[in-house]
Amino acid sequence: MADQLSPADQILSMAKALTVSVHEPFAEFLLCSSEEREFKISLLDCYHLAGHSCHAITGAYLLTAAAIEALFPETGVCVRGDVVVEFGANLTERATGPRSHIISYITGAWADSGFPGLRGHFVRKNLMSFGNTHLPKEIIRFRRVSTGTQVDLTYDPIKVLQSLDQTLPFPQSWRVEISHVLQHRSEVVVRS
Repeated sequence: MADQLSPADQILSMAKALTVSVHEPFAEFLLCSSEEREFKISLLDCYHLAGHSCHAITGAYLLTAAAIEALFPETGVCVRGDVVVEFGANLTERATGPRSHIISYITGAWADSGFPGLRGHFVRKNLMSFGNTHLPKEIIRFRRVSTGTQVDLTYDPIKVLQSLDQTLPFPQSWRVEISHVLQHRSEVVVRS
């Protein structure tokens, strides 16, 4: 049945279904409702945040979901404030800025604009950095603060996209590409 859907409808269906689980300790400290401290973020939520679906946003989401799986194997739940993110690329290179917003939205790791914390706790500021010369530009390193565990990931859809019809006009070609990437998502996340 999924094959009968248009690429846009396929993307919508998969984007609604793909979710990551998040725990927000600061909301817990503030005695917020359970829905404010334990929640899921879907790929569709990320598309809404960005204003569109594209390779940059899809890749950022898929990398973050893979990082959460690797860094929080005991629960599969991302604990905001317990993740440091390092980009090999500079903030202004390619789509690093939009990708960083998606990763920040999920992990709570922000650069200079992040929450400075409360009495030394719940810090979100300076948990993300750019232009780290010890990393290749295509790498994003995710590190769990509480355990020191880290994973280096890259979004690489090239091989997955080689089999597609390259004669479609833009933006139809993008819809087909994103749909194809989501159908083969385990193949586009590369662990270094």
